[in-house]
Amino acid sequence: MIKMTITPYDVLFFRESRDFSAGENHVAESIEPMPHTIAGAIMGFLYHTEERRKLIDLKNKKPNFSIQGAFFSLNDEPLFRIPMDVVEAEEKLAFLEPHKTPSDNPDNWAVMAVREGKRTLHFSPANGFIDYGTLKDYLGGTLSPGVMEEDIIEPEKVYKNEVRVGIGLNSAKTTEEGLLYRITTLRFKENAGIVVYVSKNEEELQKVLGSSGILKLGGESRFAEFKIHPSETEEFPLNSEPIELGKTFKLYFATPLIINGNSVTEFFEKEIEGAKVLKIFTDRPIPVTGWDMEEKKPKPIRWALPAGTVVWMRAEGNVTVAPKIGEMKEFGYGLVFVGKFRG
Repeated sequence: MIKMTITPYDVLFFRESRDFSAGENHVAESIEPMPHTIAGAIMGFLYHTEERRKLIDLKNKKPNFSIQGAFFSLNDEPLFRIPMDVVEAEEKLAFLEPHKTPSDNPDNWAVMAVREGKRTLHFSPANGFIDYGTLKDYLGGTLSPGVMEEDIIEPEKVYKNEVRVGIGLNSAKTTEEGLLYRITTLRFKENAGIVVYVSKNEEELQKVLGSSGILKLGGESRFAEFKIHPSETEEFPLNSEPIELGKTFKLYFATPLIINGNSVTEFFEKEIEGAKVLKIFTDRPIPVTGWDMEEKKPKPIRWALPAGTVVWMRAEGNVTVAPKIGEMKEFGYGLVFVGKFRG
């Protein structure tokens, strides 16, 4: 596996591929970079020479390498979204825990926010990032809300939104009346950037990339510097231990997950064979779009559950969880870690 750190020279702009033009849809809000955007930037860098192009599957329009995950970073270390079964209650962090209800259905769990022995049904989503050490403690079931609260990294410490205003130009490169537009970009804070982990054909990829270089990233093809850091060990757990019959466990998605089918529950129970879904904690699906360079039109929209999604499951047989599930795994989607309940 290799680790690539990316440091933008200026603001970055990421958005959906819907129409955007001055005077019409004149406001564009930047979104956080999606994994396939990072993969596309690397593929774009590789495309320009024949030797590099071998690392792209041109027929299927995908890389011949696999992105393990792409994350915001501080001091070149990855940041992970707060798990979505961690919430705010009375302006403090609390963990959601199952609470059995009087019912004939053993799977009819109520969910309550718990902190220091106090339970409440009143809570709201938490926002921010945690580092890998804190994430491992969460997955191990040893983390308390109070300790986690001290380790939260606010998004404002990683980047800030910066608004820019521009004017539209006609074919003669002169301004036209009424063609005004506004975009919101991301400006990274000091020591912040993006870190990418790449596996499969990594030695060949490192050979053609070299130790550093410059690639274009985002909707306006802004320049960013990349550096390669070889790694002799796997950076993340590979979910190698089977889960025994009757055990309850959590799935934490470190990167967005592209699902297929109409039922999220059925999707998880099909992907994680032998396990039953108890609860799903997620947010609104994110559109995964792109531009087809050959067809000159937007690619069909897929939908992804956001990073930080948590699924509670129970093993109804011996269960093994793959390191990634869902679609577009080679682009960095669907990286999943198995976690334990506290106590």
